[in-house]
Amino acid sequence: MKEKEIVNFYKNFWDRIEEKRLNPKFPLRRYVHLQNYLSILKYVRKGEKVLEVGCGEGILSVMIAKKGNQVIGCDISRPNLEVAKERAKRENLKNIEFLECDACNLPFPDNSFDLVIADNVLEHLPDFWKGLSEIRRVTKSKAIIALPTCLNLCAFCLLGGDVFWKITRKTPFAILVGFLRVLKNIFKEGVDEGYGPEKLPHLWRYPWVMKSQLKKAGFEIISFEAASICLPYFNFNLPLIKLLDRFKRNKFLANFGYGSIAYLKKID
Repeated sequence: MKEKEIVNFYKNFWDRIEEKRLNPKFPLRRYVHLQNYLSILKYVRKGEKVLEVGCGEGILSVMIAKKGNQVIGCDISRPNLEVAKERAKRENLKNIEFLECDACNLPFPDNSFDLVIADNVLEHLPDFWKGLSEIRRVTKSKAIIALPTCLNLCAFCLLGGDVFWKITRKTPFAILVGFLRVLKNIFKEGVDEGYGPEKLPHLWRYPWVMKSQLKKAGFEIISFEAASICLPYFNFNLPLIKLLDRFKRNKFLANFGYGSIAYLKKID
């Protein structure tokens, strides 16, 4: 799909993030996405001026604003921004603003923000490197990048054509199929899941590729962790998952997350 077609699709795409991720009826799905938000939040220091690139419905941006930070959330999707603005209005927040803009062409001067966050956004862009370059350009010093990484059983499920939060007819084979896809592409950048019915580009990177690319883009990795070391299908695994997540910053376990989060310092 051409760059223009991808951009036009996302302009009118509504993620329904709150419905699908923050308040779904499936405990595993809810836990994983909330854990991702909380993992990012702990790196945000009060008083920092923050930009969230690809803010979606504004869930994380609002959480950050409620900590007392000045926040700008930007997204290319008009439906997402409508929901985000309504969310901020309900919370009566005056320290947050939402703007429509392209992550590959951010409308801000160099070094405008103390911290720039891209939470599972860059993998959707038609130009990953341009988006990463723009994040580096507009941050004074720090950035947080979260990306889908593939060395996790839940990632295997999705890459095998299934979901991880419930049993389906595809469940008996999904983990094996996903694992074989990960193995097949081991010397490449990652595995392209294909996003939505349109099968838009959506790459699940290998953790070592993610680290290498962030360094190549001009960042020092201060901290690298798994978003969650999630186990698929069974809610009774939640206590074990929570225990594993206590160690998700461990140098070994950090590579096996359902997604990875990097806290970065800009190198001049």
